[in-house]
Amino acid sequence: MEEQGRVLTFTKYIVVLVSTGLLITLFVKISNNLLSKELFVIGVVAFFVGYLLADLLTGTVHWFCDTFFSENAPFIGPIIIASFREHHTHPQLFTKDKFIEQDTTSFFVLLIPLFIAVSNESSYSNDLNSFFWHSTLIGLSIGAFGTNLFHKWAHQTNPPLLAKKLQKMGLILTPDRHNKHHRDYRKSFCVTSGWLNFLLDHTKFFLTLERFIRLFSYKSYEPRT
Repeated sequence: MEEQGRVLTFTKYIVVLVSTGLLITLFVKISNNLLSKELFVIGVVAFFVGYLLADLLTGTVHWFCDTFFSENAPFIGPIIIASFREHHTHPQLFTKDKFIEQDTTSFFVLLIPLFIAVSNESSYSNDLNSFFWHSTLIGLSIGAFGTNLFHKWAHQTNPPLLAKKLQKMGLILTPDRHNKHHRDYRKSFCVTSGWLNFLLDHTKFFLTLERFIRLFSYKSYEPRT
C-alpha cells in the first residue's frame, strides 16, 4: 500500500480530533441528564440502537466493497476497493498500520451530525426525541470510530489489555466471530461488534441484497475475487 501523504495525514488528524471532541462534548451533555430514571432508560436503549446501527452500516460498507467492482475500477478501485481485497490476501498487513493511516471516513461523515447535536440548545426533559437521537448518535459514533481498531485487534495475536477485556465481554469484535468471514468471504461482514453477523448470515440478508442489485442493475459489476 502506498504511503499516506502529509496533507491527508494532517487533515485526518484535525477531523479525528474535532469529531472526537464533539463526541465527548455530546456525551457530557447527555450524561448531565441521566439522573432521571426515564431518561436513563431511554439513553441506554438509544445507545444500544446506535451501536447496533454502527455494526450494520460498517458491515454493509464492508459487504459492498468485498462484493462489487474490482481494484482496477476507475477512481473507486485504487482508493477504496483495493484495501479490502488486499486484506483478503494479506489479512495481517493492516495490523502494522497506525490508526491515522487506516480508514477514518466515519470521522468525516459524522462530523456534521455531531456538530448539529452539540449545538442543539433544547432541553432534553422537554424534547425526548432529541435526547433519543443524540444518544443513538453517541452509540453510532463510538462504534463507527472504533470499527477499524476493533477489526485490527481481532487480528492481532496479542492486542492491548483493554481490547482483550472488551473482547472477553463480547462488546467488540472477537477473533472467533471474525474468523468466520475469512473462512467464507460471503459471510460475517460486520466488524464493529459482530453481534449482527449471525442474524444477517442466517437470513441471507447480504446475499439477497446482492442478487437484487445484480438483477435490477444496468451495469454488470465485477464479482468479488
